Amino acid sequence: MNLSTFERVLWVAGFVGQLGLLAVLLVRRRWKEFPVFTALMGFESALTAVLFLVYRIAPAQWYAPVYWSYAAVDFLLQVALVLEIARVVLRPTGTWIRDAKRQFLFMGACGILVAAILAWIVSPPTSGRLETLEVGANLFTSLVTCELFVVMSLTANRLGLAWRSHVMAVAQGLTAWASVAVLIDASHSYFGQVRGFLGLEHVKMLAYLATLVFWMIQLWRDEPVRQPISPRLQQYILDLNQRVQYDLRKSSIES
Repeated sequence: MNLSTFERVLWVAGFVGQLGLLAVLLVRRRWKEFPVFTALMGFESALTAVLFLVYRIAPAQWYAPVYWSYAAVDFLLQVALVLEIARVVLRPTGTWIRDAKRQFLFMGACGILVAAILAWIVSPPTSGRLETLEVGANLFTSLVTCELFVVMSLTANRLGLAWRSHVMAVAQGLTAWASVAVLIDASHSYFGQVRGFLGLEHVKMLAYLATLVFWMIQLWRDEPVRQPISPRLQQYILDLNQRVQYDLRKSSIES
């Protein structure tokens, strides 16, 4: 694998961007609200450096095992990040809103199943089995991230839960990045690693860099000052939500 000067610049820029975002999370103490997001950035920045060193100085056969190990852990952390966003949004008072957890988990499991089926039936015109597996795995990862976020958004909107600025910024950046990744990985699944593969990968990397910059700017800023919610009002909101859910189920049964 030979990298062009432009590709090396993108690699270094990604590493610098990841370190910059990690610094924002630590300095501005956002890691307290987003520990998984902070761990993801720390992991990705460390592995970006490791992969580059493996590429430069290690035997060529080392790169694939290191890359696939990185990809597996990175996927799990991305899923954990969506769950972390869901925890912040769907637990506005520290406890899960009634029916939110069950609905989110059920719809999320269905989304993962659909993503697995789509990734399994992909048959890109690649030169080998490993390339086919890589295209399918990337498509699966991107689809799962998008689908889980959509499920979480639908659940929050259905229950009338508000988004705060920081968690919204994390969610918006993740969704924008995952959406671009889905389109590009879907293109790879059709064209394989032949027609325009490197150009699309460059677009994917540029979208990731833009997302890192967006996250850095938004998470550096303070959230608007909000009036604290009294325990009595918190309980009222929970009771009202439960009453609405009960009325909806009763109406559906009667109809």
